[in-house]
Amino acid sequence: MDNIFDTAHSIVYVTEDLEERKDHGDLEYPVGTYLVNFNALYTEFVRWHWHDEVEISFVISGRAKFLINDETFLLSEGQAIFINHNILHAVHPIENETCTYVSIVFQPFFLFGYGQTKLAAAYLNPIYSNPDLRYILLDGEKPFHKAAIAWLKEICTLNQEKNFGYEIHTRSALSSFWLLLLEYGEIFAPSSTLDNFAHLTLDEARTRKAILYIQKHYRDTISLEDIASSIHVSKGECCRCFKRSIQLTPFEYLMKYRIFMAAGLIREKKDLSIAELASSVGFNSSSYFNKLFKKYLNCTPTEYRTKKDSHLLKSD
Repeated sequence: MDNIFDTAHSIVYVTEDLEERKDHGDLEYPVGTYLVNFNALYTEFVRWHWHDEVEISFVISGRAKFLINDETFLLSEGQAIFINHNILHAVHPIENETCTYVSIVFQPFFLFGYGQTKLAAAYLNPIYSNPDLRYILLDGEKPFHKAAIAWLKEICTLNQEKNFGYEIHTRSALSSFWLLLLEYGEIFAPSSTLDNFAHLTLDEARTRKAILYIQKHYRDTISLEDIASSIHVSKGECCRCFKRSIQLTPFEYLMKYRIFMAAGLIREKKDLSIAELASSVGFNSSSYFNKLFKKYLNCTPTEYRTKKDSHLLKSD
């Protein structure tokens, strides 16, 4: 499966509240299929984000950690995970291991029609509008997993070859996959009528709001008290919200975000010294900036600049 998909998903562009800013397909064919290789990624991992479409990730080779709110799943070759819409998730590599996976991102209204149709009420809402259904792990533990993953492979092949009618065949394959989830996935319909969006927990709502505050003020001196005050909770409760939602403390998220932004400046070839780079993303100490950069990206800022420059030259 070499060079088979749009690789633009390798870089996840998000809005201030972590919503992914990318169209997956178009209105007539709202399906995106992406080949993801960690070595080609902006920061060598897929950062926290969410989107209105559902996503199915299928590991082709190696292993990867899929983070969904406060849970972590280690997926190996041949395993997959279905992630419902509006759910915060991230993907990280295993240290010193290579991994490639396919991400299928699609709008399920493509299968059942737009609006509150009878088909949507019967087959879409039990999954898409179920606030308790955030993911479905397809790790081979249940008999239907093999058939479900076979449909994912079929979807990959269809969107690789793009023969005449592949869009119709893809819709058929996605419908068969969806039906398997409904029939064998132990999915229970929501007990009340819900809108088209999974409801956020209080932790998630608070964490997203705090993240928005961090992203607006990351260049400034920010304390834990500042972050907690932005969502009107105590410092302890703020830490617990973050831990339960994205498995990081507010401070860890702030540091990672600053390093991410610094990597972005390097990638944009900004002509900044290390001291200027550190200061531009909120660090007072160049040595601490270097230390954290190496911790999160496994190389120094200088090494990262050299590596990215070399990669760009090879791509030209």
